[in-house]
Amino acid sequence: MLALYHYWSSVCSQKARFCLCEKGLEWNSRHIDLFSFEHWNPDYVRLNGKAVVPTLDHDGRIVTESNVIIEYLEDAFPEVRLRPEDNYLRARMRHWIYLSEADAHPAVNTCSYNLRLMQKYSIEEIRKIAQGHPNPELRARMVHRAEQGVSTEEEAAAYRALAALVDRMEQSLSEGPWLAGDSFSLADVAMAPYVNRIEVLAHPEILEKNRHPRVARWWAQVQARAGFQQAFSFANPDKADPVKR
Repeated sequence: MLALYHYWSSVCSQKARFCLCEKGLEWNSRHIDLFSFEHWNPDYVRLNGKAVVPTLDHDGRIVTESNVIIEYLEDAFPEVRLRPEDNYLRARMRHWIYLSEADAHPAVNTCSYNLRLMQKYSIEEIRKIAQGHPNPELRARMVHRAEQGVSTEEEAAAYRALAALVDRMEQSLSEGPWLAGDSFSLADVAMAPYVNRIEVLAHPEILEKNRHPRVARWWAQVQARAGFQQAFSFANPDKADPVKR
């Protein structure tokens, strides 16, 4: 039995859901409301010591970190292959998985910063709330973001990083319709949530079709997949939350 602890719009959660859906696996949803701090609950922290989503439970065996989860699912359920046979193409796949974590994630995290917490809590309340965060690094970041926000310089640097990454995608797609060659793979699974997020950020023109025609074709192909449509249709269960994507 598979169960996924996830948050509806978390890019890392989307990555894990996309992989599960592409493989046609049945899984139980364990939705974790990040804005109610359910991921700080001691029961959840015992599963995921970083207190982040997603977390995969496979018959009581716990797997954390989205990139580890999708590789685990590929190993555990190889019937639908999402890893190239060719060693070079497999290396390209892993390179894009790495870039999704090293480049895309921190940039999207910065650009996605918003005032939802500030709308709900005062800075002083956030300082007090943060004391209960089990992860010292994330606790410090939470307080810093509440007090300082994201500077114009930080945001501009993050968008430059995303633009450079989309340029790299364009180049990579000159060698085939997918990021790791002729076959859809975990490389595409890993990058799709970040492209999906760019579309709703302040500078979606990063994906402008005239500048990146191959990326545009790739993105249309990704969105047409049944696995994508299933994974990304998971709706916000909080009907009072104005954020829809």
